[in-house]
Amino acid sequence: MVTKHKFRRNLIASAVASCTLAGMANFAYAQNDDEMLEEVIVTGIRASLERSMDLKRDASGVVDAISAEDIGKFPDTNLAESLQRITGVSIDRRNGEGSKVTVRGLGPDFNLVTLNGRQMPGATIEDTVASGSRSFDFGNIASESVSAVEVYKTSRADVAPGGMGATINIVTPRPLDNDARASIGIKGTYDESSANAEMTPEISGIYSDTFNDGMFGIAVTGSYQERKGGSATAQIGTGWRSFPGTVVQDWSEGSVAGVDNDWGGIDFNGNHQNQPAAEDVYSTPQQMGYVFTEFERKRTNGQLTLQFAPTDDLTATLDYTYSENEIASNYNDIGGWFNFGGQSTIFSDAESPGVQTPLLYSEDMTGADLPMGVGEQAVSYENDSIGFNVEWKPIDPLTLSFDMHSSTAEAKPGNEFGNSVGIAVSAYVRDRSTVNVKGEMPVLVLDILDGAGGSSLRPEDLQVSGSYFRNSQMKQDIDQIQIDGEWEFNESLSMQFGIARTESDYESAFSNVQRESWGGLGEAGDMPSDWFTPETILDRFNGNYGDTTADEIAFLGGTNTTPLNERFSFDFHQIKDFAAANYDDGAGTGSCADGSTWYCAKAPDQINNVTETTESAYVQVNFDTEIANMPFGLNAGLRYESTEVETPATAQGYGPIKWVSANEFSMPMVGDPVAVTDSGEYDFLLPSLDMKLEVVEDVVLRASYGQSIARPSWLDVRGGTSYSDAPRINGATAGRGSPGLEPYKADNIDLSVEWYYGDASYVSAGYFTKEVENFIGTRVVTEEGPLENTPHPAMGKRYNEAVAAVGRGVEDIREYIYANYADPETAYIDGSGNIVIVGIPGEDPNTPVDITEVANSDKVVTIDGWELAVQHNFWDTGFGVIANYTIVDVDTSFDNMVLTESQFSITGVSDTANFIAFYEKHGFQARVAYNWRDSFLASGASGTGNNPIYVDEYSQVDANISYELTDNLSIFLEGLNLTEENGLNYGRSTDQVLGYYEGYARYNIGARYTF
Repeated sequence: MVTKHKFRRNLIASAVASCTLAGMANFAYAQNDDEMLEEVIVTGIRASLERSMDLKRDASGVVDAISAEDIGKFPDTNLAESLQRITGVSIDRRNGEGSKVTVRGLGPDFNLVTLNGRQMPGATIEDTVASGSRSFDFGNIASESVSAVEVYKTSRADVAPGGMGATINIVTPRPLDNDARASIGIKGTYDESSANAEMTPEISGIYSDTFNDGMFGIAVTGSYQERKGGSATAQIGTGWRSFPGTVVQDWSEGSVAGVDNDWGGIDFNGNHQNQPAAEDVYSTPQQMGYVFTEFERKRTNGQLTLQFAPTDDLTATLDYTYSENEIASNYNDIGGWFNFGGQSTIFSDAESPGVQTPLLYSEDMTGADLPMGVGEQAVSYENDSIGFNVEWKPIDPLTLSFDMHSSTAEAKPGNEFGNSVGIAVSAYVRDRSTVNVKGEMPVLVLDILDGAGGSSLRPEDLQVSGSYFRNSQMKQDIDQIQIDGEWEFNESLSMQFGIARTESDYESAFSNVQRESWGGLGEAGDMPSDWFTPETILDRFNGNYGDTTADEIAFLGGTNTTPLNERFSFDFHQIKDFAAANYDDGAGTGSCADGSTWYCAKAPDQINNVTETTESAYVQVNFDTEIANMPFGLNAGLRYESTEVETPATAQGYGPIKWVSANEFSMPMVGDPVAVTDSGEYDFLLPSLDMKLEVVEDVVLRASYGQSIARPSWLDVRGGTSYSDAPRINGATAGRGSPGLEPYKADNIDLSVEWYYGDASYVSAGYFTKEVENFIGTRVVTEEGPLENTPHPAMGKRYNEAVAAVGRGVEDIREYIYANYADPETAYIDGSGNIVIVGIPGEDPNTPVDITEVANSDKVVTIDGWELAVQHNFWDTGFGVIANYTIVDVDTSFDNMVLTESQFSITGVSDTANFIAFYEKHGFQARVAYNWRDSFLASGASGTGNNPIYVDEYSQVDANISYELTDNLSIFLEGLNLTEENGLNYGRSTDQVLGYYEGYARYNIGARYTF
């Protein structure tokens, strides 16, 4: 196999690396100077490491932390990017930067995020469904306003439950805890991922001061950032369809055994090499295409904290936190769907039995569409929280704290059209079409029909086709009251106690106006040719791809061996306005102010509401003593949680299914929805025990046991059944929640040893195990015709007769039905020239529905692993290193050979490693960080069936350098993903590429002034 490589030399990356190494060398040489400092004031990186180490050493249980190096100066530009440096923590990235975190193999929904100890709401948006995630997106919070992030890996009675992986506490500045200070920073960001990269600005500032001898305090932080970037993706967009292997006998005998005729399966009676055996599994791609995106982000953060301490025994704090993150993007794509007829393949010669993948998959697509889409995504994330806290010591042994807050997180569309909208134009010029997955990235090889430009695409062949306007939104409110207390019996014994009430209100909504006119509207050439700008494809990628030889293409039935390398870019609004003016027939489901019914967002019709009320109480005893002259600490606690869930929902009626194009069906809603309500409740007693023993000076042994919970996703506890209005040829789909679901529950054991052998230097090794029960599993239940009046046109007498007459070619079946059953009520051509076939009540059966329902399983899963870490400062040289490695294992896995049933699997489990080298002296700082995450299962039920998504291993190198020009002014340069690593997802085998994501570097340059 021949592969193509393209290399890109990055001058800025080289400059950053050269300056970093040169700076280290120069200042290392300077240490030979004989001058000795009389006083050493520890600041910067080393001060931050000492604070984090002290918190880890003094804590009960296993706690890791990252502290700001100085006011307004967090170690990384993004909180998630900093968190990934902690052992056991890995991150998900969005738009090239950290977004959500996984701890010890448990993903974002299993981790609780708090702000100054208060539970924070989260809101996310999905493109095609309403979101039910509880996860928190760290990309919404600017790092400059954070003084520390604490990661509690073991459960404690005095820490709110909900983080089965970890509880992550974001700490913001408190003016009475700090000296008067202020800082302002400016930064420019250059992101190479944008096709039109340019420098974008960021400004941040913090002010903290006290008045009247420390009686009053004020802290104000703020930041504003603009960023532009982009992405280039080659993808099998809707995944691979998987089937059992087949056995084909000698065709001269006139018989065939085991041929799978399911939708997407291969009838092995044509040109096929390395054909799968009966005991194998094989897959076929549904679609192949390329997506090019440009985005702009504007993030605004601010916080105001006021404190009043009239006496040493009373402190009142009022704080308000606000963040807004607006992300707008536009995309152009090109690709092709397959109809699973006239197939030819060249399979990989993988070991049998196993998963077999067609490295070259080809179909006869004569006259099929080559769609090119254009669209926009626009989302606004807004978070605000107001809180009030009073700490009071009425008598010497007793300390009381009253805390209340009201917090909101909201995600909503960012423009009038919805959060995700798109419209396509198509050229119906495809002939033989081939997907090539020989190399790192998939490519599409096409023959273009004669008379339609030969080997080139022409704008005059384009016509408007399908469109979608999706309107998704989510909001979560939390109102929480907590009363905490501590009674100190003596220096060695104390008791903590508290009660709390938390009410969370969740609402999500979704609607979609989708025109299934993928067969085209109007005529080719209706639109002016100058609306379409010729663009290339392959020069946006550096990934290698396998060549196709003339012999291979000839075997498959094609002629062209060169991957598709041409497309058109065009303007969404121009095409939308043209379609609305010329093809809006009034039959759509929208309600635009201008009268359009297809090209606008409509009010949400899928609405989910959940109210979750939790009352809790805890008690914890803290005891310090000595055992054989060895300091010993014990913390034992018990927490009670009682939760009630109430969820209103609606039941909706539907009408006969319409078969509107080759791969598209619609199930229109009829009548008004009917309101229903459901509820559930659960309670837990959660014990915790932490023990710490200093066996010799600076060597600490720890042992912890605790029970923790993680609450189900919001959609898992919603009421009613939600049906998709876009069924497929084999039936409709739906989802069903259960308000009575219990949370995930884990029994956790941690054992560790830590040696603190120097200033900001330590080494540690820890073992952890989690036995998790109450896992929420899904199963697909097929109900035959549960919906009245939903006859399916591809399941009755007409369809069966058509298959018998013309075979399984979709377009041939549709033409046959129209020609032989041209009743205007059941098979007709709409105003746009598309054949529409409608289900006939009483003749076609009501559609079967695959309902995905959730329930607690009796499965118990063990997750265990090792965390190894070292942090070392090389005496007074200024050099230091931080290294850690996490090994995570789980006793269940996804079986790639199982096709017919949903599988129980844990996602996100992977080993991780970090290595950071730094230098800090004489006002100069330099740091290089390497982060690695092994491959992991991201989903076990995606795309077209119960198919997995695996994320390939990924590593990234970041670096930053800074220099203090004066005691107050410093300048800095930062580089992220300097080696421009790409991302890769795959299916049941590594050959089944799902997505190749081109990697790019990002640079920040700026200055910071401290008053």
